[in-house]
Amino acid sequence: MSNKKEVDSRNYSPRTIFTYSIEHLLKKDKIRFYYALKGRDGKSGIFKTYKIEQLGRAVLLVNPKFEKQVQEFLESWKCRFNKRRVLIGK
Repeated sequence: MSNKKEVDSRNYSPRTIFTYSIEHLLKKDKIRFYYALKGRDGKSGIFKTYKIEQLGRAVLLVNPKFEKQVQEFLESWKCRFNKRRVLIGK
């Protein structure tokens, strides 16, 4: 007999968490990276385009439909990153 509860997926939204590093970038390139990520105003860039939520300094919460685009963005900057697929309560 199993004691595990069934998860009702209707109560959760799938998301992808990206953690990344920009240590390899020069200071001027780090600034360019952040402008591309957040725009010069701090709220446009790919953040707005892909409705990204920042969970920490180098932690992004992304809708799965934009996972490929965010991954390609990080790869274009040669960032090391990890991604995890998670379920977030609605």
